[in-house]
Amino acid sequence: MAEHYLDQIPLDFSNPAVRDLHAVLSDNYFRSNEVIALVRQINVRPALINWDQPMSLVWDDVLSTLQRQAKLRDLLQYIIDGPDVALATRLRELTASQPVTAAPAPAAGNVPMPGTEPGDYEKLTAGESTLLDVSFLQRGMELAPAVVRLLVTLDGEQFYGTAFLIGPDLLLTNHHVLFADSGRPATAVEIWFGYERTFGGRDKAYISVPGRVDTIAGDPVHDWAVIRVDGQVPAGVPVISLSDGSPVREDDRVYIIQHPNGGMKKIGMIHNVVRYVDDDVIRYLTDTEGGSSGSPVFNERWQVVALHHYWVTDTVDGKTEIRNQGRRIERVVAGLAAAGIG
Repeated sequence: MAEHYLDQIPLDFSNPAVRDLHAVLSDNYFRSNEVIALVRQINVRPALINWDQPMSLVWDDVLSTLQRQAKLRDLLQYIIDGPDVALATRLRELTASQPVTAAPAPAAGNVPMPGTEPGDYEKLTAGESTLLDVSFLQRGMELAPAVVRLLVTLDGEQFYGTAFLIGPDLLLTNHHVLFADSGRPATAVEIWFGYERTFGGRDKAYISVPGRVDTIAGDPVHDWAVIRVDGQVPAGVPVISLSDGSPVREDDRVYIIQHPNGGMKKIGMIHNVVRYVDDDVIRYLTDTEGGSSGSPVFNERWQVVALHHYWVTDTVDGKTEIRNQGRRIERVVAGLAAAGIG
């Protein structure tokens, strides 16, 4: 019987099982602090790994180093014994005496372009995976009812905007949505829950609930404001947490549920790369339109990372790019705490 790929030195990265193993591990552990914690669990010194490189290359280094030290099987068993059942199942397949890998090559005459590696019949077209678990869609639909359309009266005129539920009766939006240029707060606010369409294109019946204008409060510097619902929030509408977001980095992707142009609820999720991050704002290419002010900006784990408020232009290396911008949710949370709002 041929030697198992896990016992071959050096590790053969052209082997389909090794490529699958690398992909599974790097897809599930894509931050260096997570991988450092893993190698420490099996008593491998993190200093042996070059962490100052892209995570895909970090995993090359980790797999090779652990295999030379006869620790690779220990790492895989540690993960298999962990709480992630789906990951454990896939690793059991890859560590079996006959590893389970992708389907065989296409029939003769239907082969990849010249230059592809053996067994390389599928491709990440941009070099970086944008694949998400299908549960991503489910979680988005669970949270979407918390995003609402606002109809706001400011200094005698009506305007629309977006907000989202962050407490049992508390909505978060932008300061410029609930306060006029004069600094006066809105004199009337309608909150539209469920203003959206079915997949077949039919308008759903929405529920309009008034807002308590006496509860409006906000901060013009970080452009956030809140208002409480006057009455009962419709049954089944979730509260969106502001406290569980992971740090955002450039090249992450963000998703925005919103009411663009005051219309039916939509989601921006195409060309949605984060372009710029500092302590106060995040800038991204995710689409918004007028009326999207006050929308939640989510990461790929459906954690709120920013409060969308407007667009800007940035010029980098002589190229001007339109970017949308949100206030980092940390700034908003700090402001809410300082104002005693919860």
